[in-house]
Amino acid sequence: MTPAEICEQMVAGTRGRSARVSIVVYPGAHHQFDRPNFPVREVDETADATEESGNAHIGTNPAARADALKRVPDWLMR
Repeated sequence: MTPAEICEQMVAGTRGRSARVSIVVYPGAHHQFDRPNFPVREVDETADATEESGNAHIGTNPAARADALKRVPDWLMR
């Protein structure tokens, strides 16, 4: 449940090298956003929590899921 900013930094660090990586950040989407029909819920005391409370949220984001399901096959076929 790493915050998107850390992932964005990692991707930025690959620029200019041979890595073929990209990132899409879905505002409002949580970990497991692509899991079908999984209501958003708070997870308590997660070691990798993204919130100051020590908690994190997980659950489906239908719009982000639909977009990812279109993008991933295209990425894999490159």
